[in-house]
Amino acid sequence: MNYTDNLQSLWKEAKNYLQLQKQYLKLDTAEKLSVLLSAIAMVAVCLILGMIALSFFVMAFAMWLANFVGGVWSFAIMGGAMLLIMAIVYFGRKRWIVQPLTRFVAGLFVSEDEEEDEQ
Repeated sequence: MNYTDNLQSLWKEAKNYLQLQKQYLKLDTAEKLSVLLSAIAMVAVCLILGMIALSFFVMAFAMWLANFVGGVWSFAIMGGAMLLIMAIVYFGRKRWIVQPLTRFVAGLFVSEDEEEDEQ
């Protein structure tokens, strides 16, 4: 009788533990997804505002440059400069975009306990 009571108690505690782990996993996932989505939203807003500001600066510089080389050539020079910057960013994308993003997501989803276990 005592043996069956112990097994029932153990089963009840294991079931409760698994339910608590399930709730913890849901909460942990929700927290990490909210951090990830807020970071994505912040980057998107900053990119949009940065692109708007950059377009104003490029237009202003092109108009200033038009005083020296002419209107059409100033816009052609600015277009070439933008293509050059785009090529530089493309070739440096792994170092400047992919690796930091990978570190951010990995740091978000790999807990500190798992990192300590690996060392």
